[in-house]
Amino acid sequence: MIRSLLFSLVFGPTLAGAATTFPLPAWMCGVGDTLFRADFDADGVIPHAPSNGTGGAYPGNQTRTISVPNIGNKTFYLRLPPDYSPNRAWPLLLALHGDAGPGQATAAALQVRTDWSNWSDPRGFIVLAPVASGTQGGWQPDIDVPVMSAALDDTMARYNVEETRIYLWGFSAGAHLAHALGLYNTDYFAAYGVSAGSLTQYACTDDGNPPPTCSLLLSEAQPKIPVDIHLGNQDPLYTDWDAGQDPNRFAIGGWLLNQDMYYTLFNGGHTYTVAQLGEIWGHICPFALGP
Repeated sequence: MIRSLLFSLVFGPTLAGAATTFPLPAWMCGVGDTLFRADFDADGVIPHAPSNGTGGAYPGNQTRTISVPNIGNKTFYLRLPPDYSPNRAWPLLLALHGDAGPGQATAAALQVRTDWSNWSDPRGFIVLAPVASGTQGGWQPDIDVPVMSAALDDTMARYNVEETRIYLWGFSAGAHLAHALGLYNTDYFAAYGVSAGSLTQYACTDDGNPPPTCSLLLSEAQPKIPVDIHLGNQDPLYTDWDAGQDPNRFAIGGWLLNQDMYYTLFNGGHTYTVAQLGEIWGHICPFALGP
């Protein structure tokens, strides 16, 4: 379950005392993720926590509307891979769209789901795309984080999710929020990625006013949750807003480049491509959350 944000933004761990990043063999992230098929993990070496959910429709695109206490009815979108079966547990990616504009948040969530389906279908993971609740198509953490929590709970009750392999990704404003969600919830997410995002736009600041300083947040984060950063060299976040310093902030906080922190500075602006989503998945997929 995810608890609320507002700089006490914390997701409740699904694994009691989970505090370790566990590297997975690279072949597990190839075509048709075979993790936990048959009796592969019979010796218990790899962390394994199936949600054992049943009853959800599959495969392909699914729409769910749930009632969230004190908030009301909210709709979110799922993509189940073609070979999904409740007989085994599947990784899940929570995908956050960017600021969409008035009345466009649903379309943005659907686009994110479509873009990620290019990789979730052959790689074998579930995509969950929530819809931002702001009137301008942006995220309102005090509302949207509890909704994400409820959506994850609902999905794990209806589908068999591998709870050691819940991942996170965001674009633009969704990436700013993803930094905060990932870093404040290192005992919930196995790894996360951001496209066109910045640490200092929401998760932390260099002066600590009002959220904590980035140096404090990153130094205290345990475990060092693997992160992938994709940023365009013509993105205003890079040219004007210092996002290019985020890899250095992570390194000072204890992350190691190309081990648990990946940085791609590409030729382009405030955007992402489907091909880049594949690169991101390739970097975050080989990690699970262990006790």
